[in-house]
Amino acid sequence: MPAWGNRTKHDMDLNRFEDAPDVKDKARLTEVDYHRKMNRWILLFAAISFAFFAVFHFRLGNDVQALIFTLLFINVTVPTIIGFRMEDLDKLILLKRSTGAIGFGLLAASLVAGTLSKNVYIFMPWMFTYPVAVTLFFGKRIGIYCAIAFTLVAVIVVFIMHLPPWDAGAIKMFKLNTVLSLLSIMIVSLVAEKSRIRVQNDLVASQKEYMAAEARQREANVELQREIDLRIASEKLLAQSEMHYRALFEESAVSLWEEDCSGLKVYLDELPQEAADDLPGYLKANPDQVAACWKMMRITAVNRATLALYGVDTSAALLDNLPDIMPTQDGQRYLNGRITGLYRKGRFQTEIQVRRLDGTPLHLLVSSTIPAGYQTTWEKVFSSVYDVTERMAMEQEKKRVEKQLNEARQMQAVATMAGGISHQFNNALAAIYGNVELIEMDAPSPRHQRFIDSLRRSAERMSMLTDQLLAYARGGKYQPKAFSVNDLIQALLASDRIAPNPSITVSLALEPNICTASGDTVQIEMVVEAVLSNALESMNQEGQLTISTQNLRIGDAEAAHPAGLPPGDYALIQVRDSGAGMDEQTRERIFEPFFTTKFFGRGLGMAAAYGIVQNHDGMITVDSAPERGTCVTIYLPGKSDSGRRNRSAA
Repeated sequence: MPAWGNRTKHDMDLNRFEDAPDVKDKARLTEVDYHRKMNRWILLFAAISFAFFAVFHFRLGNDVQALIFTLLFINVTVPTIIGFRMEDLDKLILLKRSTGAIGFGLLAASLVAGTLSKNVYIFMPWMFTYPVAVTLFFGKRIGIYCAIAFTLVAVIVVFIMHLPPWDAGAIKMFKLNTVLSLLSIMIVSLVAEKSRIRVQNDLVASQKEYMAAEARQREANVELQREIDLRIASEKLLAQSEMHYRALFEESAVSLWEEDCSGLKVYLDELPQEAADDLPGYLKANPDQVAACWKMMRITAVNRATLALYGVDTSAALLDNLPDIMPTQDGQRYLNGRITGLYRKGRFQTEIQVRRLDGTPLHLLVSSTIPAGYQTTWEKVFSSVYDVTERMAMEQEKKRVEKQLNEARQMQAVATMAGGISHQFNNALAAIYGNVELIEMDAPSPRHQRFIDSLRRSAERMSMLTDQLLAYARGGKYQPKAFSVNDLIQALLASDRIAPNPSITVSLALEPNICTASGDTVQIEMVVEAVLSNALESMNQEGQLTISTQNLRIGDAEAAHPAGLPPGDYALIQVRDSGAGMDEQTRERIFEPFFTTKFFGRGLGMAAAYGIVQNHDGMITVDSAPERGTCVTIYLPGKSDSGRRNRSAA
């Protein structure tokens, strides 16, 4: 049934806050919320219970009890629904009082009448719940009076009533209703206590909030007096603060700029609305206006770090040469972005490329902001300039090294695959060679011998391809020995393996005292042959092919040699052609296996050459550009390091 709580306690609490209307209103709203929450619990619990017992007694034939519980159900449901729409607290409490009085009256009549009927064992357990329920819902004044009155009547009825025989049905009903009554009173007590504690806590919190407001007001008065005193003191310190700021400004290690952009602010505020809405587009379409805006940015001060950064001695010298230190790339875009950023956000940050007065390039991080107090006038705009030239150089070097590492990993992975494929080819070729020899032992006819020779030549070509794969995978069988690269080149040119076009001029520039190299001459010939073949094919009709050799010594102090070679003696073979050359993308992929720019080609020549040279502890590099030809340089270790190379090859 509807509950309205302990009104007396609420009135006492609210009277303490008569001088605090906000707190009082909050307390009343809290109380309204309390009653609405109680309505929901009543509608959920009491209405369902009353409907259940109305049907229960109707089926037992207790028409009077069925009517009473039906009235109880109506008394709970209708006022609760009406209470959901009520906003006035007094009307809501009056509704709950009247509804509660009717409900508890009907419930008392039901309990007393039930104890005098033959179904006394159904109603007996519920008699004990009545005093507790009425006290919880009506409070300690009205609730206790009602509980005492009901208890006196119930005691009299108990003494005068006649108990019917205790049969199995009565025992069952007594047990069932005892359990239900215990559960009901427990649920009602928990819900009421929880709501009561919440309301009490809210009221206590309101009281504390009011007292805290008074304390804050007193503190505000004290703080106001303190602010007056501080303002007087701050005016005295203002001059000292300005001097301190100037000292920090001048001695800062960061380049600092101070500008007066008040004229620019006035100009931007006077622009038409459509131009202000699309300021970047307007500035881009009117470059002459950007130049005018640039003149409106008046530099008022720069510190010593700024003069040192740009390599000037005085501020006047810096201002006189200001156009010379503007961004070397996209200067117009920089000015557009700076004006737009300051106008829309009050700050701007970007990285730019500039130069010192002596022409040295600089990479700078520029951060401009309008300080507090100057947002409407732009009389002061502060800029900080950080020199990140070294950092950018380090980042570029890091990217370059990472790129080389990634390329090395990729080539290593492909080399592993090539090694596996080549070993499978060798196994298959061994079977082919063996079967060819067995066929030849049977003295085949000349007609069949022609086919056998063709099969053997194909197998030999496949064997050469396998050798290239093994060379790239660094898994080839090497037989190192000392040799002269001059003799190797001359012998290769004298053979029929290299047949240059008559229109191509081949010139030699061989070092007479070239140091002795160590390695497998067959494999090194394969390297030189692959390089020469590519050079000749890059020249269509005529051109110049130059083959040169020279000695190179790398000392310990030159560990950072561009080729990345360890210290020692090296024999260099350089092949330069006047062909079409290669772009950067093609040059970076030239050592990839199966990469070729030819219509017919395996793309293994340079890949195998790379693997062979690497396996000989050497290095091969390519320098090329479109329409400028190509220069391939091969570094082979000299004889002084042959012992270490032999162990590596083995």
